[in-house]
Amino acid sequence: MTIHAVPAAAPTLDMPAELAINAWAGAAVHGPVDANAASWGVQPGMPHSQQAMTIDDVPDDTKWSDVNVGYGILLLDDDKVAPAVKAAGGDAPAPIQQLLAARPGTVVLRWSKALNPRVLRRYFADGTSQDPAIGLSRFGTDKGRLPRYILIAARPDQIPWQVQYTLAVRHAVGRLPMDPGAAGPYVSALIDTWKDTPAQRTAPLIWSVDQGDITSLMRTAVAGPLASALIDPRTPGTVDLNAAAATGTALLTALRDQKPGLLVTSSHGQTSPLDNSTTMAAGLGLPVDAEHNTVPLGDFSAAVPAGAIWYANACCSAGSDATSRFAKLLAEGGDARRVLEAVAALGSTTAPAPAALLSRPAPVRAVIGHVEPTFDWTLRVAETGQALGHDLVAAFSAQLYAGRPIGLALGAYWSGVGQLHSQWADARDELAPGDVEAQSTLVRLQLTARDRQSLVLLGDPTVTLAPA
Repeated sequence: MTIHAVPAAAPTLDMPAELAINAWAGAAVHGPVDANAASWGVQPGMPHSQQAMTIDDVPDDTKWSDVNVGYGILLLDDDKVAPAVKAAGGDAPAPIQQLLAARPGTVVLRWSKALNPRVLRRYFADGTSQDPAIGLSRFGTDKGRLPRYILIAARPDQIPWQVQYTLAVRHAVGRLPMDPGAAGPYVSALIDTWKDTPAQRTAPLIWSVDQGDITSLMRTAVAGPLASALIDPRTPGTVDLNAAAATGTALLTALRDQKPGLLVTSSHGQTSPLDNSTTMAAGLGLPVDAEHNTVPLGDFSAAVPAGAIWYANACCSAGSDATSRFAKLLAEGGDARRVLEAVAALGSTTAPAPAALLSRPAPVRAVIGHVEPTFDWTLRVAETGQALGHDLVAAFSAQLYAGRPIGLALGAYWSGVGQLHSQWADARDELAPGDVEAQSTLVRLQLTARDRQSLVLLGDPTVTLAPA
Protein backbone atom coordinates (compact mmCIF):
# COMPACT_ATOMS: atom_id res chain seq x y z
CA MET A 1 0.00 0.00 0.00
CA THR A 2 1.33 3.37 -0.99
CA ILE A 3 0.75 6.27 1.36
CA HIS A 4 0.63 9.69 -0.19
CA ALA A 5 1.37 12.65 2.05
CA VAL A 6 -1.20 15.42 1.83
CA PRO A 7 0.59 18.74 1.31
CA ALA A 8 0.05 21.15 4.18
CA ALA A 9 -2.01 24.17 3.28
CA ALA A 10 0.01 27.32 2.85
CA PRO A 11 -0.36 29.57 5.89
CA THR A 12 -2.42 32.68 5.32
CA LEU A 13 -2.76 35.95 7.17
CA ASP A 14 -5.42 35.72 9.85
CA MET A 15 -7.02 39.06 9.09
CA PRO A 16 -10.07 40.35 7.23
CA ALA A 17 -10.06 40.43 3.45
CA GLU A 18 -11.57 43.89 3.65
CA LEU A 19 -12.11 46.59 6.24
CA ALA A 20 -15.01 48.96 6.87
CA ILE A 21 -14.57 52.52 8.13
CA ASN A 22 -17.08 54.88 9.73
CA ALA A 23 -17.04 57.30 6.81
CA TRP A 24 -19.94 58.19 4.54
CA ALA A 25 -19.40 58.86 0.86
CA GLY A 26 -22.96 58.49 -0.37
CA ALA A 27 -22.87 54.93 1.00
CA ALA A 28 -21.13 53.01 3.77
CA VAL A 29 -17.41 52.74 3.00
CA HIS A 30 -15.32 49.57 2.94
CA GLY A 31 -12.46 48.31 0.84
CA PRO A 32 -10.08 45.38 0.33
CA VAL A 33 -6.93 45.03 2.38
CA ASP A 34 -3.71 45.58 0.44
CA ALA A 35 -1.71 42.55 -0.66
CA ASN A 36 1.25 43.91 1.33
CA ALA A 37 -0.71 44.51 4.54
CA ALA A 38 1.70 42.31 6.50
CA SER A 39 4.51 44.73 5.69
CA TRP A 40 2.36 47.63 6.88
CA GLY A 41 2.10 46.02 10.28
CA VAL A 42 5.87 45.72 10.66
CA GLN A 43 6.66 49.30 9.62
CA PRO A 44 8.07 51.74 12.18
CA GLY A 45 6.06 54.69 13.40
CA MET A 46 4.46 53.38 16.57
CA PRO A 47 4.78 55.82 19.50
CA HIS A 48 8.06 55.58 21.38
CA SER A 49 8.18 53.96 24.79
CA GLN A 50 7.21 56.25 27.66
CA GLN A 51 7.84 55.68 31.34
CA ALA A 52 5.41 55.60 34.21
CA MET A 53 5.46 58.34 36.81
CA THR A 54 8.07 57.69 39.52
CA ILE A 55 6.88 56.39 42.86
CA ASP A 56 7.58 59.60 44.76
CA ASP A 57 5.31 61.64 42.48
CA VAL A 58 2.01 61.32 44.35
CA PRO A 59 0.24 64.69 44.06
CA ASP A 60 -3.49 64.89 43.37
CA ASP A 61 -3.41 64.75 39.58
CA THR A 62 -6.74 66.57 39.32
CA LYS A 63 -5.05 69.70 40.75
CA TRP A 64 -3.51 71.10 37.62
CA SER A 65 -2.28 74.20 39.50
CA ASP A 66 -0.06 72.07 41.80
CA VAL A 67 3.61 72.65 40.94
CA ASN A 68 4.14 68.87 40.91
CA VAL A 69 1.34 68.43 38.37
CA GLY A 70 1.50 71.55 36.24
CA TYR A 71 -0.33 73.31 33.43
CA GLY A 72 1.37 74.48 30.25
CA ILE A 73 0.58 76.14 26.94
CA LEU A 74 2.38 74.96 23.79
CA LEU A 75 3.06 77.63 21.16
CA LEU A 76 4.96 77.80 17.90
CA ASP A 77 8.58 78.80 18.37
CA ASP A 78 9.83 81.96 16.70
CA ASP A 79 13.55 82.56 16.21
CA LYS A 80 12.97 86.30 15.88
CA VAL A 81 11.73 86.63 19.48
CA ALA A 82 14.13 86.95 22.41
CA PRO A 83 14.25 83.90 24.75
CA ALA A 84 13.22 85.96 27.80
CA VAL A 85 10.13 87.20 25.94
CA LYS A 86 9.27 83.67 24.84
CA ALA A 87 9.69 82.38 28.39
CA ALA A 88 6.90 84.66 29.59
CA GLY A 89 4.74 84.28 26.49
CA GLY A 90 5.15 87.97 25.74
CA ASP A 91 4.88 87.31 22.01
CA ALA A 92 1.64 85.33 22.34
CA PRO A 93 -1.64 86.74 20.99
CA ALA A 94 -3.81 88.67 23.44
CA PRO A 95 -6.17 85.79 24.37
CA ILE A 96 -3.22 83.56 25.33
CA GLN A 97 -1.67 86.33 27.39
CA GLN A 98 -5.04 86.76 29.09
CA LEU A 99 -5.00 83.06 30.00
CA LEU A 100 -1.41 83.26 31.23
CA ALA A 101 -2.37 86.16 33.50
CA ALA A 102 -5.39 84.29 34.84
CA ARG A 103 -3.36 81.14 35.56
CA PRO A 104 -0.11 82.14 37.31
CA GLY A 105 2.58 79.50 37.14
CA THR A 106 1.61 78.35 33.65
CA VAL A 107 4.62 76.95 31.79
CA VAL A 108 5.13 78.29 28.27
CA LEU A 109 6.42 75.57 25.93
CA ARG A 110 7.50 75.79 22.30
CA TRP A 111 7.53 73.51 19.27
CA SER A 112 9.25 73.85 15.93
CA LYS A 113 10.07 71.58 13.00
CA ALA A 114 13.74 71.92 13.85
CA LEU A 115 13.33 70.12 17.17
CA ASN A 116 13.72 66.41 17.76
CA PRO A 117 10.10 65.17 17.47
CA ARG A 118 10.33 63.61 20.93
CA VAL A 119 11.07 66.84 22.82
CA LEU A 120 9.59 70.26 23.46
CA ARG A 121 11.52 73.45 24.20
CA ARG A 122 11.24 75.66 27.25
CA TYR A 123 12.90 79.08 27.50
CA PHE A 124 13.86 80.84 30.71
CA ALA A 125 14.15 84.50 31.66
CA ASP A 126 17.97 84.28 31.82
CA GLY A 127 18.12 83.38 28.10
CA THR A 128 18.75 79.67 28.58
CA SER A 129 16.53 76.85 27.37
CA GLN A 130 15.85 73.16 27.96
CA ASP A 131 14.40 70.43 25.76
CA PRO A 132 12.49 68.07 28.09
CA ALA A 133 11.65 64.72 26.53
CA ILE A 134 8.01 63.84 25.96
CA GLY A 135 7.04 60.83 28.03
CA LEU A 136 10.37 60.60 29.83
CA SER A 137 10.20 63.76 31.95
CA ARG A 138 8.64 64.00 35.40
CA PHE A 139 5.46 66.02 35.73
CA GLY A 140 5.57 69.51 37.17
CA THR A 141 6.64 73.09 36.53
CA ASP A 142 10.28 72.99 37.72
CA LYS A 143 13.20 72.93 35.32
CA GLY A 144 13.60 69.61 33.55
CA ARG A 145 9.92 68.72 33.97
CA LEU A 146 6.86 68.87 31.73
CA PRO A 147 3.38 69.85 32.94
CA ARG A 148 0.85 67.05 33.20
CA TYR A 149 -1.75 69.26 31.47
CA ILE A 150 -0.80 70.85 28.14
CA LEU A 151 -2.93 73.07 25.92
CA ILE A 152 -1.72 73.32 22.31
CA ALA A 153 -2.59 76.81 21.09
CA ALA A 154 -2.18 76.34 17.34
CA ARG A 155 -3.97 74.99 14.28
CA PRO A 156 -2.99 71.45 13.20
CA ASP A 157 -1.23 72.84 10.12
CA GLN A 158 0.99 74.84 12.52
CA ILE A 159 1.68 72.26 15.23
CA PRO A 160 0.93 68.81 13.74
CA TRP A 161 -1.58 66.32 15.04
CA GLN A 162 1.33 63.95 15.61
CA VAL A 163 2.62 66.17 18.43
CA GLN A 164 -0.76 65.86 20.14
CA TYR A 165 -0.81 62.10 19.60
CA THR A 166 2.61 61.71 21.19
CA LEU A 167 1.80 63.91 24.18
CA ALA A 168 -1.53 62.21 24.84
CA VAL A 169 0.04 58.84 25.68
CA ARG A 170 1.06 60.23 29.08
CA HIS A 171 -0.19 63.82 29.33
CA ALA A 172 -3.66 65.36 29.54
CA VAL A 173 -3.50 67.31 26.29
CA GLY A 174 -6.01 69.46 24.42
CA ARG A 175 -5.90 71.94 21.57
CA LEU A 176 -7.35 75.31 20.67
CA PRO A 177 -7.61 74.54 16.94
CA MET A 178 -8.24 78.09 15.79
CA ASP A 179 -5.72 80.88 15.29
CA PRO A 180 -4.68 81.80 18.86
CA GLY A 181 -5.67 85.41 18.19
CA ALA A 182 -9.25 84.27 17.58
CA ALA A 183 -9.49 82.31 20.83
CA GLY A 184 -10.84 85.23 22.88
CA PRO A 185 -14.40 83.94 23.44
CA TYR A 186 -13.15 80.50 24.44
CA VAL A 187 -10.49 81.84 26.81
CA SER A 188 -12.98 84.20 28.45
CA ALA A 189 -15.43 81.33 29.00
CA LEU A 190 -12.63 79.13 30.35
CA ILE A 191 -11.53 81.76 32.85
CA ASP A 192 -15.13 82.35 33.95
CA THR A 193 -15.75 78.55 34.06
CA TRP A 194 -18.73 78.95 31.73
CA LYS A 195 -20.71 80.91 34.29
CA ASP A 196 -24.47 80.94 33.65
CA THR A 197 -24.26 78.74 30.52
CA PRO A 198 -27.33 76.57 29.82
CA ALA A 199 -25.71 73.10 29.57
CA GLN A 200 -27.31 70.73 32.06
CA ARG A 201 -25.13 68.20 33.88
CA THR A 202 -28.13 65.98 34.57
CA ALA A 203 -29.28 65.87 30.93
CA PRO A 204 -26.88 63.66 28.95
CA LEU A 205 -27.92 62.95 25.36
CA ILE A 206 -26.82 59.80 23.52
CA TRP A 207 -27.57 59.76 19.78
CA SER A 208 -26.38 56.63 17.95
CA VAL A 209 -27.10 55.46 14.44
CA ASP A 210 -27.35 51.67 14.02
CA GLN A 211 -27.63 50.53 10.41
CA GLY A 212 -26.36 46.96 10.63
CA ASP A 213 -22.83 47.91 9.54
CA ILE A 214 -19.89 49.37 11.46
CA THR A 215 -22.33 51.70 13.21
CA SER A 216 -23.78 48.65 14.99
CA LEU A 217 -20.34 47.77 16.34
CA MET A 218 -19.85 51.38 17.42
CA ARG A 219 -23.10 51.33 19.37
CA THR A 220 -22.23 47.97 20.94
CA ALA A 221 -18.76 49.15 21.96
CA VAL A 222 -19.40 52.68 23.22
CA ALA A 223 -22.78 54.36 22.74
CA GLY A 224 -24.89 51.48 24.06
CA PRO A 225 -22.89 50.98 27.28
CA LEU A 226 -22.86 54.74 27.81
CA ALA A 227 -26.62 54.85 27.43
CA SER A 228 -26.92 52.05 29.98
CA ALA A 229 -24.67 53.96 32.39
CA LEU A 230 -26.15 57.42 31.99
CA ILE A 231 -29.70 57.23 30.64
CA ASP A 232 -32.62 56.46 32.94
CA PRO A 233 -36.01 56.55 31.20
CA ARG A 234 -37.55 57.48 34.57
CA THR A 235 -35.37 60.58 34.84
CA PRO A 236 -36.60 63.62 32.89
CA GLY A 237 -33.95 65.11 30.64
CA THR A 238 -31.91 61.97 29.90
CA VAL A 239 -32.31 60.94 26.28
CA ASP A 240 -31.13 57.93 24.24
CA LEU A 241 -31.94 58.28 20.55
CA ASN A 242 -30.77 55.22 18.65
CA ALA A 243 -31.33 53.20 15.49
CA ALA A 244 -34.34 54.52 13.54
CA ALA A 245 -34.88 57.27 16.15
CA ALA A 246 -31.43 58.74 15.46
CA THR A 247 -32.53 61.30 12.89
CA GLY A 248 -31.08 64.74 12.45
CA THR A 249 -34.41 66.34 13.29
CA ALA A 250 -34.67 64.39 16.54
CA LEU A 251 -31.11 65.33 17.49
CA LEU A 252 -31.67 69.04 16.92
CA THR A 253 -34.97 68.97 18.83
CA ALA A 254 -33.40 67.17 21.79
CA LEU A 255 -30.47 69.59 21.86
CA ARG A 256 -32.78 72.60 22.00
CA ASP A 257 -35.16 71.06 24.54
CA GLN A 258 -32.80 69.19 26.88
CA LYS A 259 -29.63 71.34 26.67
CA PRO A 260 -27.35 68.40 27.51
CA GLY A 261 -24.12 68.93 29.41
CA LEU A 262 -22.74 65.81 27.68
CA LEU A 263 -23.58 64.99 24.07
CA VAL A 264 -22.44 61.70 22.53
CA THR A 265 -23.03 61.06 18.82
CA SER A 266 -22.13 57.80 17.08
CA SER A 267 -22.49 57.56 13.33
CA HIS A 268 -20.77 57.65 9.99
CA GLY A 269 -18.92 60.90 9.37
CA GLN A 270 -19.53 62.79 6.13
CA THR A 271 -16.63 62.48 3.63
CA SER A 272 -18.25 63.24 0.31
CA PRO A 273 -18.15 64.24 -2.47
CA LEU A 274 -14.73 62.78 -3.22
CA ASP A 275 -14.37 64.84 -6.39
CA ASN A 276 -15.04 68.24 -4.77
CA SER A 277 -12.60 69.11 -1.99
CA THR A 278 -14.29 72.42 -1.18
CA THR A 279 -17.66 70.81 -0.55
CA MET A 280 -16.07 67.90 1.30
CA ALA A 281 -14.17 70.26 3.60
CA ALA A 282 -17.36 72.21 4.37
CA GLY A 283 -19.10 69.08 5.66
CA LEU A 284 -16.19 66.95 6.81
CA GLY A 285 -17.01 64.68 9.72
CA LEU A 286 -20.59 65.89 10.23
CA PRO A 287 -22.88 63.19 11.65
CA VAL A 288 -24.89 61.19 9.09
CA ASP A 289 -28.27 60.18 10.53
CA ALA A 290 -30.38 57.04 10.34
CA GLU A 291 -31.97 58.27 7.09
CA HIS A 292 -28.55 58.90 5.50
CA ASN A 293 -28.94 62.66 5.81
CA THR A 294 -26.11 64.87 7.02
CA VAL A 295 -26.98 66.93 10.09
CA PRO A 296 -26.75 70.56 8.85
CA LEU A 297 -23.75 72.42 10.25
CA GLY A 298 -25.52 75.73 10.88
CA ASP A 299 -28.49 74.15 12.66
CA PHE A 300 -26.26 71.87 14.70
CA SER A 301 -23.90 74.66 15.77
CA ALA A 302 -26.84 76.80 16.84
CA ALA A 303 -28.49 73.97 18.81
CA VAL A 304 -25.58 72.65 20.92
CA PRO A 305 -25.76 74.49 24.26
CA ALA A 306 -22.88 76.62 25.48
CA GLY A 307 -20.78 74.83 28.05
CA ALA A 308 -21.49 71.32 26.71
CA ILE A 309 -18.94 68.58 26.08
CA TRP A 310 -19.41 66.70 22.79
CA TYR A 311 -17.91 63.31 21.92
CA ALA A 312 -18.32 62.61 18.21
CA ASN A 313 -17.59 59.00 17.28
CA ALA A 314 -17.38 59.36 13.51
CA CYS A 315 -14.79 59.45 10.77
CA CYS A 316 -12.93 62.75 10.66
CA SER A 317 -15.16 64.36 13.31
CA ALA A 318 -12.11 66.28 14.60
CA GLY A 319 -10.49 66.94 11.24
CA SER A 320 -8.04 65.59 8.70
CA ASP A 321 -4.32 64.98 8.43
CA ALA A 322 -2.20 65.69 5.38
CA THR A 323 -0.98 62.10 5.35
CA SER A 324 -3.24 59.20 6.25
CA ARG A 325 -1.37 56.66 8.32
CA PHE A 326 -3.80 53.95 7.17
CA ALA A 327 -3.77 54.41 3.39
CA LYS A 328 -1.15 51.74 2.59
CA LEU A 329 -3.05 49.17 4.62
CA LEU A 330 -5.84 49.29 2.03
CA ALA A 331 -5.67 48.23 -1.60
CA GLU A 332 -5.44 50.95 -4.25
CA GLY A 333 -8.68 51.58 -6.05
CA GLY A 334 -10.87 50.38 -3.21
CA ASP A 335 -13.50 52.73 -1.82
CA ALA A 336 -11.89 52.99 1.61
CA ARG A 337 -8.47 53.84 0.14
CA ARG A 338 -10.04 56.47 -2.14
CA VAL A 339 -11.82 58.10 0.83
CA LEU A 340 -8.64 58.22 2.92
CA GLU A 341 -6.68 59.77 0.06
CA ALA A 342 -9.39 62.36 -0.67
CA VAL A 343 -9.57 63.37 2.99
CA ALA A 344 -5.78 63.59 3.28
CA ALA A 345 -5.74 65.89 0.23
CA LEU A 346 -7.55 68.48 2.39
CA GLY A 347 -4.36 68.83 4.45
CA SER A 348 -4.10 69.13 8.22
CA THR A 349 -7.39 70.77 9.15
CA THR A 350 -10.00 71.02 11.88
CA ALA A 351 -13.47 69.76 10.99
CA PRO A 352 -16.07 72.54 10.60
CA ALA A 353 -18.38 71.48 13.46
CA PRO A 354 -15.83 71.60 16.32
CA ALA A 355 -14.28 74.71 14.80
CA ALA A 356 -17.67 76.45 14.87
CA LEU A 357 -18.62 75.26 18.36
CA LEU A 358 -15.31 76.31 19.95
CA SER A 359 -15.21 79.69 18.19
CA ARG A 360 -18.77 80.84 18.94
CA PRO A 361 -19.32 83.84 21.23
CA ALA A 362 -20.76 81.27 23.67
CA PRO A 363 -18.52 78.24 23.08
CA VAL A 364 -18.74 74.64 24.20
CA ARG A 365 -16.31 73.33 26.81
CA ALA A 366 -14.70 70.67 24.61
CA VAL A 367 -15.09 68.47 21.56
CA ILE A 368 -13.59 64.98 21.45
CA GLY A 369 -13.35 63.53 17.96
CA HIS A 370 -11.34 61.47 15.49
CA VAL A 371 -8.83 62.73 12.97
CA GLU A 372 -9.03 59.55 10.90
CA PRO A 373 -11.63 56.77 10.63
CA THR A 374 -12.36 53.99 13.06
CA PHE A 375 -12.12 50.47 11.60
CA ASP A 376 -14.50 47.61 12.28
CA TRP A 377 -11.58 45.28 13.08
CA THR A 378 -10.35 47.48 15.94
CA LEU A 379 -13.73 47.44 17.68
CA ARG A 380 -13.20 43.81 18.72
CA VAL A 381 -10.46 41.88 20.43
CA ALA A 382 -9.42 39.43 17.72
CA GLU A 383 -9.02 36.41 19.99
CA THR A 384 -12.30 36.73 21.90
CA GLY A 385 -14.66 38.88 19.85
CA GLN A 386 -15.19 41.02 22.96
CA ALA A 387 -16.27 44.54 22.15
CA LEU A 388 -13.75 47.23 23.03
CA GLY A 389 -14.55 50.68 24.32
CA HIS A 390 -14.69 50.22 28.09
CA ASP A 391 -12.04 52.93 28.65
CA LEU A 392 -14.13 55.44 26.71
CA VAL A 393 -17.30 54.41 28.53
CA ALA A 394 -15.57 54.90 31.89
CA ALA A 395 -14.14 58.25 30.78
CA PHE A 396 -17.50 59.71 29.78
CA SER A 397 -19.46 58.25 32.67
CA ALA A 398 -17.78 57.45 35.98
CA GLN A 399 -14.73 59.68 35.59
CA LEU A 400 -16.35 62.73 34.01
CA TYR A 401 -19.30 62.66 36.38
CA ALA A 402 -16.90 62.31 39.33
CA GLY A 403 -15.55 65.76 38.43
CA ARG A 404 -12.27 64.73 36.84
CA PRO A 405 -10.90 67.09 34.15
CA ILE A 406 -11.67 65.84 30.66
CA GLY A 407 -8.00 65.42 29.68
CA LEU A 408 -7.42 63.25 32.73
CA ALA A 409 -10.64 61.28 32.26
CA LEU A 410 -9.38 60.19 28.82
CA GLY A 411 -6.00 59.17 30.23
CA ALA A 412 -6.71 55.44 30.48
CA TYR A 413 -7.83 55.32 26.83
CA TRP A 414 -4.74 57.16 25.59
CA SER A 415 -2.31 55.27 27.84
CA GLY A 416 -3.56 52.11 26.15
CA VAL A 417 -1.55 53.24 23.12
CA GLY A 418 1.62 52.70 25.14
CA GLN A 419 0.48 49.23 26.18
CA LEU A 420 -0.25 48.35 22.56
CA HIS A 421 3.22 49.62 21.62
CA SER A 422 4.82 47.28 24.16
CA GLN A 423 2.86 44.32 22.79
CA TRP A 424 3.78 45.29 19.23
CA ALA A 425 7.48 45.69 20.07
CA ASP A 426 7.57 42.28 21.75
CA ALA A 427 5.80 40.64 18.81
CA ARG A 428 8.10 42.33 16.31
CA ASP A 429 11.22 41.21 18.20
CA GLU A 430 9.98 37.61 18.06
CA LEU A 431 8.92 37.71 14.41
CA ALA A 432 10.36 34.81 12.44
CA PRO A 433 10.47 34.65 8.61
CA GLY A 434 7.21 33.28 7.26
CA ASP A 435 5.37 33.52 10.58
CA VAL A 436 2.07 34.78 9.18
CA GLU A 437 0.28 34.51 12.51
CA ALA A 438 2.75 36.95 14.04
CA GLN A 439 2.41 39.21 10.99
CA SER A 440 -1.37 39.30 11.50
CA THR A 441 -0.85 40.21 15.16
CA LEU A 442 1.47 43.06 14.21
CA VAL A 443 -1.07 44.46 11.74
CA ARG A 444 -3.85 44.33 14.32
CA LEU A 445 -1.75 45.94 17.06
CA GLN A 446 -0.47 48.65 14.72
CA LEU A 447 -3.98 49.41 13.48
CA THR A 448 -5.50 49.47 16.97
CA ALA A 449 -2.79 51.75 18.38
CA ARG A 450 -3.01 54.23 15.52
CA ASP A 451 -6.82 54.16 15.72
CA ARG A 452 -6.64 55.08 19.43
CA GLN A 453 -4.09 57.80 18.77
CA SER A 454 -6.37 59.57 16.34
CA LEU A 455 -8.87 60.44 19.09
CA VAL A 456 -8.11 64.03 20.06
CA LEU A 457 -9.40 66.58 22.55
CA LEU A 458 -10.22 70.01 21.17
CA GLY A 459 -10.49 72.49 24.02
CA ASP A 460 -8.68 72.89 27.31
CA PRO A 461 -7.75 69.62 29.08
CA THR A 462 -8.62 71.04 32.53
CA VAL A 463 -12.33 71.59 31.83
CA THR A 464 -14.87 69.52 33.72
CA LEU A 465 -18.50 68.66 33.15
CA ALA A 466 -21.00 71.42 33.87
CA PRO A 467 -21.61 71.60 37.63
CA ALA A 468 -24.88 70.49 39.18
